[in-house]
Amino acid sequence: MSKPNQRPVSIYGEGIRSRWHILGNILGVKSKTLFMLFSCIYNLSAQKFQTPYELSNKKSTATYKECADWYRKINAAFPECTYFDSIGMGDVGLPIFAFRIYKSENTPKLKVLINNNIHPGEPEGTDASMLLAREILLNQIKYQEVLQKLDIHIICQYNVDGTLNQSCCTRANQDGPVNQGFRGNARNLDLNRDFVKMDSRNAKNFVIYFTKNKFNILIDNHTSNGADYQYTLTYFHTRPEKIAPALANWLLPFDKKLASDLEKNGYPISPYVETVKHVPDSGIFAFWESGRYATGFAALHHCIGYTVETHMLKPFPQRVAATMAFMKALLQNLAVENQSIVLFNATKNLQNSNELSGSRIEKTQYQLDMKRADTISFLGYGYSYKNSKVTGLPRLFYDREKPWNKRIPYYRYFLPSDSINLPKYYIIPYAWGDVTSRLEMNGIKLKRNTLDTEILARVSYINSYESVKNPYEGHYLHFGVHTRDTVLRVQLRKGDFIAIVSNANRVFLSAVLEPRSPDSYFNWNCFDAILQQKEGYSDYVWEDKAEEILNTDTALLKLFYAKKALDEKFKSNAGEQLNWIYKHSSYYERTHNLYPVYRID
Repeated sequence: MSKPNQRPVSIYGEGIRSRWHILGNILGVKSKTLFMLFSCIYNLSAQKFQTPYELSNKKSTATYKECADWYRKINAAFPECTYFDSIGMGDVGLPIFAFRIYKSENTPKLKVLINNNIHPGEPEGTDASMLLAREILLNQIKYQEVLQKLDIHIICQYNVDGTLNQSCCTRANQDGPVNQGFRGNARNLDLNRDFVKMDSRNAKNFVIYFTKNKFNILIDNHTSNGADYQYTLTYFHTRPEKIAPALANWLLPFDKKLASDLEKNGYPISPYVETVKHVPDSGIFAFWESGRYATGFAALHHCIGYTVETHMLKPFPQRVAATMAFMKALLQNLAVENQSIVLFNATKNLQNSNELSGSRIEKTQYQLDMKRADTISFLGYGYSYKNSKVTGLPRLFYDREKPWNKRIPYYRYFLPSDSINLPKYYIIPYAWGDVTSRLEMNGIKLKRNTLDTEILARVSYINSYESVKNPYEGHYLHFGVHTRDTVLRVQLRKGDFIAIVSNANRVFLSAVLEPRSPDSYFNWNCFDAILQQKEGYSDYVWEDKAEEILNTDTALLKLFYAKKALDEKFKSNAGEQLNWIYKHSSYYERTHNLYPVYRID
């Protein structure tokens, strides 16, 4: 979205403060009286911009059309500081709309992106964002720091497809709203698993919009599933282990202050509840978000992410109010002078760096440390097991008549379990255009090789991997990848792509181009063709060649007899023996299982 056109200031615009000050001096009216007068004006104006949620008596969430119409209406009333447009199409063939609140001033602004309806059955963010936008725009004196320091973008309903697919009964374990969207998009994809692989049009357009704007903060609004407890509001943020020290050093004290403010405002906070066993009493652990998730994807671009999770069993109006309270508190804390400047400078330095400095070691995998935990206060409910009236077997039962507040373990420390040595350049052959197009959509600037040549490169062979047994988000996702890394002389051709590694892109490139990374393009099946051997032999022909090879290669012959001596299964299987000789001969294709992304130091 481009910068909004500058137009005359409305009665709600930036001139309002000076106008009321002048009027107060003329009339001799106290500031308190003026405040009450302004409150009356605010309430009358709020009536004009009632949201579909309010008009339904807080029972329904805004439909796709209602949401777009409401934002068009408020954009027309505040043209000098808002902008409403599409960021592109969803898979269903309709626009994904975004609304922007932006005051044109020369001071640097933090860019905040609020994402709603990624799961349309969890729509609190849609309605809370409308209420938030209205409050900011109708009360610009109160929010003058927010308007001066922040550039706020709201994706109104990201999963347009699922938003249109509404019914009464999508969410079997949730208290409202009466109309609920569907988790999958038009291709039945969960968009909160699609940020790295980018199968959907939704994700492609989101990624282009996200990387173009270089956001500093992302808020992704959700509803939780799982255990029962007293909290309406839980959340998690980008894991500090995966971001640059400058961002982690900013995040931790900021988050502590944010949680404190929310508690003062009547919203006690818990980390997002992932239980060690079935119930919170057993302890909870921090959620690790890889690049397939919204906040994990944001971290790959040096943007701090927050995922809001309101509790499914709390009434819909409570969940909307809690989501709005979280967003207000976060925006107001961001607008504090030192917070905005420190975060702006830290992210600017990272996002705009063209150098590769510091350590070349990049951590690519982490494992939760189950030997180390903090203890935190938690507001839970007593539980027991009773016989089910449906199955006749024991079922879990939370007793809301027995609330408790006690200390439980919180496992939130992660240890690195794998790392790679960053190259100066990654080479991606021209053949893999679906990969290079994804890189370019993520803002990676690629150069083209200008001539055919050979070069010594670090390469990886895929030694082993596992795959899920059933399709996962349209893929047979790989995991548990092991590689054999070596150095080879490889052919570079004119037109091949070169990605220059820098501090700006190092985290993203290592996450998608290193095959052992959990959400690598390899794991998402972009390179599966290399896993199939293309040439072979007929046993009765190869027998003679195999004999000839062993007779002329004494070192290989010794290895062959040693393997037969140690491996009884191998010794009794003629086919395995012939295949072993074939794979150790010059006839075996060197490119089988050769990962076709090369590293140049």
